[in-house]
Amino acid sequence: MEKSIILATPYLISLPGEKSDSGNLNFCENQSLFPNGIQRNFWITNVDEGSTRGNHAHWEESQLLVALHGVVSIIVESAAGKAYTFELNSPSMGLFVPPLHWISVKFTVDAVLLGMSDQEFSEADYIRDKHYFESLSERYT
Repeated sequence: MEKSIILATPYLISLPGEKSDSGNLNFCENQSLFPNGIQRNFWITNVDEGSTRGNHAHWEESQLLVALHGVVSIIVESAAGKAYTFELNSPSMGLFVPPLHWISVKFTVDAVLLGMSDQEFSEADYIRDKHYFESLSERYT
């Protein structure tokens, strides 16, 4: 599935919203992130403190990650060998993760993480072997 690709950089985006006496509303209508629309949503809850989730990369899939509750700390490593650290602690911020970036996510006890993706689930799109992922750096540096 390997393709010639120019690596994008992960980045935080501000999600618009409104605050009122009856609660807060945030939303995502950013078509430049997902020109073909959101193809899949997923959420992760009840992760033991100190455990990590993610621990994979994607060949083609891009994701927007949002901490709906609690705090998630995310280490993102590019196929070119660059590392980034992000902390999501508000539903008004999202982390855009482009393809070919390995993610490792730590959760506070009460954290809820929402993921939005531009691809339907495909096991063939996953890179689950960290050593193999690290070997890709020679192609992308």
